Amino acid sequence: MTDQLRQRWAANTVVYNAWLTIPSPWSAELLVAAGFPSLTIDLQHGLIDDPTALQILHTIDQRQCPVFVRLAWNEPAAIMRALDRGATGIIAPLITGPDDVRALVAACRFPPEGIRSYGPVRVGVVHGVAEPAMVERIPIIMPMIETARALDQLEAIAAVSGITGLYVGPADLSLSLGLPVPVDFSAPAFRAVLSRVVEVCQQHNVIAGIYASPEWAADLAALGFRFITIVNDSDLITCGAVAALRHVAP
Repeated sequence: MTDQLRQRWAANTVVYNAWLTIPSPWSAELLVAAGFPSLTIDLQHGLIDDPTALQILHTIDQRQCPVFVRLAWNEPAAIMRALDRGATGIIAPLITGPDDVRALVAACRFPPEGIRSYGPVRVGVVHGVAEPAMVERIPIIMPMIETARALDQLEAIAAVSGITGLYVGPADLSLSLGLPVPVDFSAPAFRAVLSRVVEVCQQHNVIAGIYASPEWAADLAALGFRFITIVNDSDLITCGAVAALRHVAP
């Protein structure tokens, strides 16, 4: 399933991602049925726990849709659990420098290159491979750029071998830079930061990703982002409910 995404990126195609925060496989299934080519389970700010994440993976695997896990923290055991359960990508939050990224990659790699423990109980069934070299090829690895410290070391972070891309967390990044939330994607200062992230990604041949919205998707794609989260299941319900109520009771 990761090959689907890598092929699209090799063709310079934008992948539009959907974010999961609701602790149920149902919202995930609806988003895949709507046509999204990838999903992300949010274990940091979402309401999803480990058992429910596994249920979501079970459900979505049947539809051959790659599922990322956004970790609660860049912690080796959590990374290994997510990968062994069949996640096809890892998004790691609050990266501050290249040492954090090297630790992330090491947790995704078996010895002697990394520290990942070998136990493909489910990943071998889901992806049909059990050999360490083949299992290692599966994960798409994206450290998050969401702090001023990470920006200060952006080139060094992007240069770490083994990552697939960098994923911008705009709200935390905006706060870290002393800028407002909700994020103003058109603000010159923030725009300059996003342009720099894209430029560094292109220089190091990795994918630029970002959490955004449908309104900003085309603009961010034109800027050079190739992995863009445009919806959140909780927000979709809220916006739909508000719109329905306004229609009947303006």
